[in-house]
Amino acid sequence: MPASRLDSDIASKTAELAAVARAYHTLHESSQLFRDGLAISMCGPVWRTILSSRILIWFVTRVLMRRVMPIVPIIYTRARFGEDCLEAALEDGVTQLVIVGAGYDTFAFRRTDLGEKLVVYEIDHPATQEMKFRRMMAAGISKPANARYVKCDLSAETVLNALGRTDFDAAKPAVFSWFGVAYYLDEATVQRTLSDLANGSAAGSSVVFDYLAAADSVAPEFRKLRKNVTEFVARRGEPMLSDINPENVPDFLRKLGFSEIDNLEPGRVSERYPDDRLDLKFPPIFGLCRAGLAG
Repeated sequence: MPASRLDSDIASKTAELAAVARAYHTLHESSQLFRDGLAISMCGPVWRTILSSRILIWFVTRVLMRRVMPIVPIIYTRARFGEDCLEAALEDGVTQLVIVGAGYDTFAFRRTDLGEKLVVYEIDHPATQEMKFRRMMAAGISKPANARYVKCDLSAETVLNALGRTDFDAAKPAVFSWFGVAYYLDEATVQRTLSDLANGSAAGSSVVFDYLAAADSVAPEFRKLRKNVTEFVARRGEPMLSDINPENVPDFLRKLGFSEIDNLEPGRVSERYPDDRLDLKFPPIFGLCRAGLAG
């Protein structure tokens, strides 16, 4: 969810590509790190046609999008990381999940088993939310009773401010899921968002997110991929505006107020989520992180 104006009527293109990546992984890859059988219903008609045809999907992945295909594993790996962190939080009694920049995330209606124990708050740009609602309706998917949908522009409003318009209980711990968002925001907005969560959330809360590694911290052989990816999203009107040296992440978060930090630097993600396939491996240009507040 890039920081676009609330009055814009354009749904996020990168949010749709994330849904496409989850659907592609579920439908076409034999090694299953993360399964999302509902992701295809969140894709537009053109992408659904492509995903349903082996010939078309081959042409798109091997020809049209060949230069950025190595980035696909970040999409489903971060989803797996986030849900692993959530499962651990549920065992500790957390009952609130806030998905910041939810896009076409399917968690609320995919994990119906958690409907009675977890309230899900989806925060995003209204144009993307409205498109999501239309696709849910077309697929016969109802809005879950435990889901709340919140309009927000992070460049103009904080997450906790937006949640103040709902039944969110700030006195209780929550997991804040913030994937595919931070690097589309400027550094000041990223810092303000994380600081707000660190200082305004209840003890026991945590935020899980991914980040773009600064160019000079990326191994030389992967700098071209990083350049390809940043140029690819910029051409779609959603440029990446911030990055960070992975080594600086823990100190950055501690200064903001977080005390429990699990920083999976780009080169270490594959250690936790190994993948033996030769064609697609986790690209070491994005890191994953969980930052928590001591309970």
